[in-house]
Amino acid sequence: MLVSLYAKYNEINVVNNTRIRDLIIESQEDLNSSLSELQNIIQKHDFTSITIETLVNCFEFVISPSDRVVNGSVYTPKDIRQRIIHECLDDVPTERLHTIRIADIACGCGGFLLDVAEYLHERTGNSYAHIFHENLLGLDIQEYSIERTKILLSLLALSQGEDEEFDFNLEPHDTLEFDFGRIEPFDVVLGNPPYVCWRNLPEETRKRMRQFEVCRCGNSDLYIPFFQIAIESLRDGGRLGYIVMNTFLTSLNGTALREYLHSRQFEIQVVDFRDQQIFKGKNTYTCLFFLKKQHAEKVAYCTIEQSELERPFAYSYVDYATLVDKGGWRLNDMCHVADYERNGIAIRDYCDSRHGIATLSNKTYIFTPIGNDEMCYQLSKNGRTYSVEKAICRDIVNSNKFNSDVTLEEIKEKVIFPYRMGAEGRMEVIPLEELRSHYPHAYCYLQSQYNELKKRDKGKQEKYPVWYAFGRTQSMILPRYKLFFPKIANHSLTCVLSDDPNLLLYNGMAFVSDNREQLQVLQKVLQSHVFWSYVMMNAKPYASGYVSLNGDNIMHFHVPNFTDAEKRELLAMRSQKKVDEWLLKFYKKHLFPKSEMCSSVS
Repeated sequence: MLVSLYAKYNEINVVNNTRIRDLIIESQEDLNSSLSELQNIIQKHDFTSITIETLVNCFEFVISPSDRVVNGSVYTPKDIRQRIIHECLDDVPTERLHTIRIADIACGCGGFLLDVAEYLHERTGNSYAHIFHENLLGLDIQEYSIERTKILLSLLALSQGEDEEFDFNLEPHDTLEFDFGRIEPFDVVLGNPPYVCWRNLPEETRKRMRQFEVCRCGNSDLYIPFFQIAIESLRDGGRLGYIVMNTFLTSLNGTALREYLHSRQFEIQVVDFRDQQIFKGKNTYTCLFFLKKQHAEKVAYCTIEQSELERPFAYSYVDYATLVDKGGWRLNDMCHVADYERNGIAIRDYCDSRHGIATLSNKTYIFTPIGNDEMCYQLSKNGRTYSVEKAICRDIVNSNKFNSDVTLEEIKEKVIFPYRMGAEGRMEVIPLEELRSHYPHAYCYLQSQYNELKKRDKGKQEKYPVWYAFGRTQSMILPRYKLFFPKIANHSLTCVLSDDPNLLLYNGMAFVSDNREQLQVLQKVLQSHVFWSYVMMNAKPYASGYVSLNGDNIMHFHVPNFTDAEKRELLAMRSQKKVDEWLLKFYKKHLFPKSEMCSSVS
């Protein structure tokens, strides 16, 4: 139906090409009735103008959901495909294009091959028949994807008056098993590697992936080995152009890939879309990745919006020697990131930080009271009301809930805390008989949750001194002053300072100290525009503008070595604008001069 509609509305008369001729519905009545069945697929398109791109989109749309999960097929927008092609081919001399060998080793329905065929036709004047046979190779694990690619390429040629049988180099094959040694190396590999996470891969595929050097750390997603396959199938000086997930830059699963790239020091450019989601319906964060198979001393990096694809890329250059593979390549404007990290003292050294307690069953221990009396709180669980002694409960907060619209009191909850201070200043779990006799209501409630608590650590109860102990012993004792902050934030950071020595934390994070002024100063810095600028350059992006504030994303940021007078001046400020302007002068001498290790070009 799709092919017939395309031929009808583009007035293509097919005589010699049997692949297309056999697909065309001859009966006008049957063709017209097909229109209603296609409404849900191409309803956004004007039926008087059905283009090749319409078919590319539709062919990708009608891939079954089960195949999409396993094989990671996704439609790549045309502007992305064309920019990758131009980056890889624009500076190749025209005479060289006549014999160039270009591959897409996970071609799906052939969008990249379609565009590169048009590109070569326009620049060389060669027939599509010549280009299909001499210049292009495509692989895909699904046979129907290869057939659809052949259909699209055939329609492209037919639309230009080439009505013949075409000889394609397109094979239905698992790229992980394909023997690239039996063919000549490629000049260019381009495409969109499959987006399939480790948990959705069959065990047989996982075994094949482990044979690749780039998959020897963590549980690699399917796109990871496609880097190594592409690079090793290129000739020296050959080029790679991908749109790919940007998580390989920092994730544990990308460590082996980073080591692979670092050890070879190829010429690499990364164009990062950061928190933009390029693929509709896919919760993925992507970048353009370009590689030339020749030695280089630096990695090029920039960030852009999709709307900026037609502009020259303004790269910053980072020395390979400065990259840390195991900690992640923090490339995002790394020149300026370094400037924020060398003025004063790193946050990790400024004061201690703490993650929350780890009960491993928060829904059992943490609750919001539905009532209380002189001795007990009441809580509701599975339709039943329980009482729990106030004396065994502590206040607790989830700092991930902090934003400018909530207060500390509004998000306080209660946690059943079956611990007491031991003789050596450490928390120790309350013995069973003492819990039963001193806190009978809490014991009764915890006993009702016995089966739920047994599920922790996959049922390995030997790890627990008693069955109602927390899963871990971390963060049970905190200094008096705590500066709470969330692990992810959007647009700005809200920190809350508490002086309650008994207040506990779960899920989020906190800086802690016995020095109130120390944390007050840190609060001013963390809530400033200076710190947020650093976060936006350095942290892992999530959807809707949210970024990560966890671990290495912030711990290298430096707090200036303020004098006592400067601390008093800062703490007296009430206007956020004044705070931002005042803090900037402590970083300005570093932020504005060009770093010796970086430069920018367009």
